[in-house]
Amino acid sequence: MVGDTFERAVTRSAARAGTTVAVESHHAVAWFSATFSGDRHELVLSAPAGEVLDDWTAGLPALDLGVPGHLLADLRIAARERRGDRVRLRIEGLTVALQ
Repeated sequence: MVGDTFERAVTRSAARAGTTVAVESHHAVAWFSATFSGDRHELVLSAPAGEVLDDWTAGLPALDLGVPGHLLADLRIAARERRGDRVRLRIEGLTVALQ
């Protein structure tokens, strides 16, 4: 599974955008179709609230995170909750192994 690589790609993307995210949890499950294999990811992050985070999350589904050896087939913010000066995000993604 490509879990650690996916997690690092997301946190690097946030850093490039100017925000720092803290990984609270990451769960990856192997995924298969008739012709492809990969992983489904659920990543829970927290970050300082603000315009930088808002801009990063707005563009996140369209980003190419650069997960080595994998194609990012889907990426979305499944939940977003503000807690004081921090935001908690649940991000779901699907990576497909390049063959």
